[in-house]
Amino acid sequence: MIFDKKYKILENRFISGITYLLRFEAPDLRSSPSGSFVMIRSSEDNLYDPMMRRAFAIADIQGDDILVFYDVYGKGTETLTKKKPGDFISVLGPLGKNFFPEHFNDYLLIGGGVGFAGLSLFMKRLKEKGKSFKAIYGVRRKDQLSMLDWIIENNFKDDVVIYTEDGSYGQEGLVTRDLKQIISERKKTALMVCGPKGMMKAVLDVGKEMNVPTFLSLESKMACGFGICIGCVVKDIKTDSYVRVCYEGPVFDGYRIKF
Repeated sequence: MIFDKKYKILENRFISGITYLLRFEAPDLRSSPSGSFVMIRSSEDNLYDPMMRRAFAIADIQGDDILVFYDVYGKGTETLTKKKPGDFISVLGPLGKNFFPEHFNDYLLIGGGVGFAGLSLFMKRLKEKGKSFKAIYGVRRKDQLSMLDWIIENNFKDDVVIYTEDGSYGQEGLVTRDLKQIISERKKTALMVCGPKGMMKAVLDVGKEMNVPTFLSLESKMACGFGICIGCVVKDIKTDSYVRVCYEGPVFDGYRIKF
């Protein structure tokens, strides 16, 4: 069931880089699938500026609390930073139709930047189910590791390998630096990926070369979030047609998507 309601903000604070953490109380959303997302209206005072809701991955669910990590890029997200604990925000969700497959024996989760928030809830549920997995978290520099505290607080430090392009934290280099070796060391693994388009394409190329299943949680600007506006389409090369990230996705078999 999809809910369109106002929920109380419990926390909305700067983390690092350009990233904020938003926590709101939403009992309706506590059973949301991992990989699903919500559409949030950043302003209730003016419905037309900014006009559209913004899409954010559900990064974690803690009891009745929903956690969202968001980067500040424009007026919509900048307006959202002004919200304070005790304020209410309009939320539409949970959204999405296709999520991370759960039938594999081993998983390799690869997240870039705030895209790691698109994988974190899935990682948490894999651990709860006792599934075998490893995660790779890549950013350009240390101050962009906005989910580092979450990783430590949720006891994932030994499960996550961190890469920074400038070597300021963890391993130096891109998430693809040791990817072939890591894949070769894990039997029948599957790649689950979320992050910038260039990073996902690079990981998909490695996945294809190593002949391993690769699934992408795509990011796209959305107006509606549930398939009406047709504004977030990508090409499905198998059917030679276009599919909607918000409705047929947000997770797709990477072998079928044209970048």
